[in-house]
Amino acid sequence: MSNITDSTTKYLDCLNLGLEKPSYNYLEQICNAQLNTFPFENISKLLYFRDNNYSNFDLPSYELFTKNFCRYNFGGTCYTLNSNLMILLREIGFDCYHVMLGDEHMGIIVKIENERFYVDCGAAAPFFKPVRFENNFENISPFGKDEVYILPEEPQRNRYKYVRYTNGKQSGKTWHFNSQREAKVSDFYDVIEKSNKPNAPFMTILRCQLYQTRKNRSVSLVNNNFGVRYSNGETNVKTLSSPEEIRAVLSEEFNLSKLPVTEAIEVLKTLNIDIFEQSRN
Repeated sequence: MSNITDSTTKYLDCLNLGLEKPSYNYLEQICNAQLNTFPFENISKLLYFRDNNYSNFDLPSYELFTKNFCRYNFGGTCYTLNSNLMILLREIGFDCYHVMLGDEHMGIIVKIENERFYVDCGAAAPFFKPVRFENNFENISPFGKDEVYILPEEPQRNRYKYVRYTNGKQSGKTWHFNSQREAKVSDFYDVIEKSNKPNAPFMTILRCQLYQTRKNRSVSLVNNNFGVRYSNGETNVKTLSSPEEIRAVLSEEFNLSKLPVTEAIEVLKTLNIDIFEQSRN
């Protein structure tokens, strides 16, 4: 474990963590730091798309992922965040593998002392610690009025489901998965390709989200709407009127001053998406 790569050292530096032996407590530190450090955002996705001549792109490599966070404050969406997080976990000695949820979402299973834990830092969801889904059937991962459940369906057959609620209403799909069916990154290639088509969900909006648990809040950008969700459930939303205002909010509120957001807005324009259109009507 002492022979870790430079990229892993840089990754841990980004998380402001040292190298420790694999344990539940260390894994919890990593989950919490990851959600407070790397934004869930599609700005990098739009720019990778542009730089690849408006066609599909490969997932950024482990080395590029850490380099681009330092250079541009890039994080990513599901596949970029969780694929690179698992490389980190394996590099530092954790026993882990990917699982596919609902034929589309990439999660991580980590085995510690013969118990499996669910880890997910790629859904903008409050997984601040590994989920003890095999032994706790009433577990919940909450932040304010955002709650995620990993629930048993047929635990004797390793079947579980992921359900998310926001303000008491289900948010997104119910994702079903088999906790012992190991998936490879290559198993996601088809769905990754679909996710990079011009009409795909994260190709038609501007999105950035980051947890700031020291401030008891989560900050979120959806197009030109800047939202703050507090751990007590309170939420505030402000409409921004220009790319300059968006850039200022990302710098001052998110502390992501290097994110090239104005370039991403221009990419959306080439895809006939005007993020300010609704606020003008």
